[in-house]
Amino acid sequence: MNYTEPTTLKVAILDLYEGVENQGMRCIREILNQFADSNHLNLEKTEFDVRLRHEAPGLDFDIYISSGGPGSPLDTEGNDWEKKYFGWLSAVEAYNNNEANVF
Repeated sequence: MNYTEPTTLKVAILDLYEGVENQGMRCIREILNQFADSNHLNLEKTEFDVRLRHEAPGLDFDIYISSGGPGSPLDTEGNDWEKKYFGWLSAVEAYNNNEANVF
């Protein structure tokens, strides 16, 4: 039997709950941990507080997961966090549309 080193999986979790306690984030973490365990992966999770801290990840993650959030998205239209989030989303789209980035 050959032993191979576990693959590292970098995951960005974008928390849109604006500091509101919720089960969604707990479930996201739990599902990721179970997936990593059952597939023998090293999991590097980084959480980004999008609404409160206006955080957004770079383009160096393998997987991006964005939670939902409280309230209507129309109530915060044009806020700084939204500009940061959708700016990041546009950067991901541009990256994915660049043929040089396709494997």
